[in-house]
Amino acid sequence: MALHRFARRCSLALLLSCFGLSPLYAQSDTQPSPATDVPTFRTTVRRVIVDVVVRDSNNKPVHGLKPSDFVVAEDGHPQNVLSFDAFDLDATSLAMPPNAPHPPPNHFVNIPAVPERGPLYLILYDLVDIDKLEDQIDARRQIIRFIKNKPDGTRFAIFVRSDGLYLVQGFTSDKDLLFATLDPSNPKPHVPKVFMMGKNLGYGDPASMINVLIQVTEFLDGVPGHKNLIWLAATFPLALAPRKEDPREYEDQIISEINVLTRAQVAVYPINVGGVPVNPPGMLTGARPHGGASGGSAPGPVSSGNAIPVANGSSALTNPDSAGMLSSIQAETSGDSVYTDYDVQKSLAEATGGHAFYSTNDVTAALDDATDIGGNYYSLSYSPSNKNDDGNRRTIVVRLNQKGYKVSYRHFYFTSAFRPTTSPVNAQPEGAETSAASASSDNDTLQPNMKHGAPMVHDLLFSAHVHADGSPVKATTEQMAQLADEPAYFRTRHKDKPLKPLTPVDLQTYFIDYRVTAPSLKSQTAQVGKSPSYEFAAAAFDSESHMLNGVVNNASGETSTTTTPDLGKPGVVRVRQQLNVPVNAAWIRIGVRDKLTNRMGTLEVQLPLAPEAPSPSAASAH
Repeated sequence: MALHRFARRCSLALLLSCFGLSPLYAQSDTQPSPATDVPTFRTTVRRVIVDVVVRDSNNKPVHGLKPSDFVVAEDGHPQNVLSFDAFDLDATSLAMPPNAPHPPPNHFVNIPAVPERGPLYLILYDLVDIDKLEDQIDARRQIIRFIKNKPDGTRFAIFVRSDGLYLVQGFTSDKDLLFATLDPSNPKPHVPKVFMMGKNLGYGDPASMINVLIQVTEFLDGVPGHKNLIWLAATFPLALAPRKEDPREYEDQIISEINVLTRAQVAVYPINVGGVPVNPPGMLTGARPHGGASGGSAPGPVSSGNAIPVANGSSALTNPDSAGMLSSIQAETSGDSVYTDYDVQKSLAEATGGHAFYSTNDVTAALDDATDIGGNYYSLSYSPSNKNDDGNRRTIVVRLNQKGYKVSYRHFYFTSAFRPTTSPVNAQPEGAETSAASASSDNDTLQPNMKHGAPMVHDLLFSAHVHADGSPVKATTEQMAQLADEPAYFRTRHKDKPLKPLTPVDLQTYFIDYRVTAPSLKSQTAQVGKSPSYEFAAAAFDSESHMLNGVVNNASGETSTTTTPDLGKPGVVRVRQQLNVPVNAAWIRIGVRDKLTNRMGTLEVQLPLAPEAPSPSAASAH
């Protein structure tokens, strides 16, 4: 561990020194490596990750637990814990030092300006399922209040559901950016002050909500680590288990929903913004949702994050027959009773390892608690003793040897959630160039981390100079044919009608000069006797997060041997990449992946770029 920290310090120091060097030059030609030199990583073991939140009787996070304190079982069979990690919201990541030199214009490095804290948080502001305008206004006011005082370094992204589902702010720890996204005095696209059309656009529709949840979670799928989805609504039309009378396709949708949540390591934190109800349905008659008498008092302001105990001491969700408990949350009545919505929230939170908040007027406090609860957790993994990939549901039970603690974790998964592959991680020859949109899905970390709005990744450190070359020019026929395959230009072919060529658009050429420093990776490659091999990816997006154009280049070997004696003489890889971007582009995202170790770094640049004088090397490159 000490060696790893030293290597990261060396990389950081060398990257900072790069800002004072001349612009990067083009990489020298390299010969394709033989196919036998391409390392192949094959999936042979399914690994189940369980993120566990542990709290004491005062709902405070419990730290200092060891692997021996946990017992994990699947379908009643004890499992061998293979890995164990503890995560503390107060722990910080690497960051730029306070006295770091200010970089020249359009020079970027994938190191955060301030230390990052905790996992990723995503706010789903569901205006469709907040039918009262006063609840919309109050929820927005309280979210803004939370943002002003959120813990420094915590990273949030914001999705808004109104007349569609929109990513209105990618992951950032910047309070000013998050505040501006929801500031009613500075309206942003797709963030209306109030939304009055909810009942016409999916209010109370479980099928629509499943699709929304899948889209949001797929945005997180492939991004490493634990994530917390904070869903703000006034009704929660969602089921986690189908009823016997439901059609097969609805069951498939629910299983797909659970699978995406499982793969992406997402815990759901539903927050009901409807406040404390006055005379809720059933209160005067004693009726409970779906019939029966009210066996107790109304739910409290914050639901339990624990599993529901049953007679044998296990969780109700650990019993296959307990699907009846979940199926009792029937979607078509999810708005008829406040208790039904509370039950949906509780079941959703309990099944995913999150926490539900309801019957409270203090949404700001709920957001504070969700951030704190979701930021302190333990991550365990095991390889199931049952190797049968039958697509069936598997039940997870986590217990602590110590008494008096409350635990929250994902209670079940389907084996179909896992997508094993035996394909090589790198199946392309060196020097090849492909579209970023069509990059191989076997590249485990590349494609998911190249989405607009995804968090910055700094497992592999690099710097980049992004600069425009000349003025925009009209795209050629060949260039327009390439753009037709990108999401922003994709068109449906009508039966018996060939597609018409796209109307040519203006393209701006950008050069991206990369500098990769990887002393820690160099020591790893030396152990296996292979030269460094990298992928360089760049993609442009419009303001709606649609990809406009993208490219992936492969390169191997060290193209420069710039060294600094006091930094352990690390090697430097320098590469130039060209990207032709439509002039309506709003963002350029770039990334570097080491193909031997699958470690990656990314960063995102907002357009237009800052003005700068043409560099001598850029001029000489033509």
